[in-house]
Amino acid sequence: MEGSLVNGRLLGKESRELALKALDFMEQFDVPPTPENYAVWICFATDSNPELCGSVKEQIESNEPFTEQINSDLFEQYFQWKAIQDAILEGGGAMTRELGAVKESLEAFGRDTAAYGEALEGASDKLEKAKDQSSIKVLVESLVSATAKMQRRSQHLEDRLHETSKEVDQLRNNLEKVREEAMTDALTGIANRKRFDESLRRAKRDTDTNGTPLSLVLCDIDFFKRFNDTWGHQTGDQIIRFVAGCLTRHSEDAHLVARYGGEEFAIVMPQTSPVDAAQIAEKIRRTVESKKLLRKSTNEDLGNITVSLGIANYNGNESIEELIERADNNLYRSKTEGRNRATADTAIKGKSAA
Repeated sequence: MEGSLVNGRLLGKESRELALKALDFMEQFDVPPTPENYAVWICFATDSNPELCGSVKEQIESNEPFTEQINSDLFEQYFQWKAIQDAILEGGGAMTRELGAVKESLEAFGRDTAAYGEALEGASDKLEKAKDQSSIKVLVESLVSATAKMQRRSQHLEDRLHETSKEVDQLRNNLEKVREEAMTDALTGIANRKRFDESLRRAKRDTDTNGTPLSLVLCDIDFFKRFNDTWGHQTGDQIIRFVAGCLTRHSEDAHLVARYGGEEFAIVMPQTSPVDAAQIAEKIRRTVESKKLLRKSTNEDLGNITVSLGIANYNGNESIEELIERADNNLYRSKTEGRNRATADTAIKGKSAA
């Protein structure tokens, strides 16, 4: 095949073929040809991101459509880092300009300081040679003028440094804000998949170090596709936000509630035993089941909304992937055994886990 790889980019005929391949995939799966969607599918066509490719393959194998929300989730999960990168580059440019201005101020201050020192030195010699009041007056006036100039320059430098300090604080705040946005699910305001991955890795490290318990809960809205098909995506979004609120309300401060994908959620529970995790999962299940939701636009009753949950406790001898798999298997058991239930690795007598 014609074409070559230069600086990581495909050139020539090969790049055109891969671009067409990506567009063919998008057409095949009815994905709108937006820049964001193209970014996802060109990665899939080139097999350049294993995690992204795995997510796309899972969606294809599920025989479910690539909805607007699915497409948005894919882009957010695998490309939102670009917002942070852009902010860092922008912040770096602003910082370079600011430091350049400070450098110029310091250099000017240095020149004025040297000139002031020379003026003082010369004044000392002139003072010894001064023989009349007029000469002394001229000398004093020149020193007063040089001192006033130094005061102005010193004040200018102080103001410049103060402004720079404010600029640095502002840049730091901007970067933190962008990072926060890049880690937050736009629809629900809870953590997104990227923050979930980071949080679970950190929680596992802490557990490995301190020996404290770590639990993971996965939650899925039952029959969500039916709600979407019946009432439309806006109502589906309303349900997703409602469930996210229930998870957040019953989770503890140390827990992280995240939108795992589509209508699925996750709660990372550091320092939480299997029993406590099961109790929280049951509270969430009961809260969702007990609420009556009305369609915002028409006040129509949406019917009974329920969730299924899977609970797993980190055993200290497994990978993060294995922990997630066990929680996912328990979630699957909840769904196959009737839905609207929470399932843990083993039954917990007197508690909520099935």
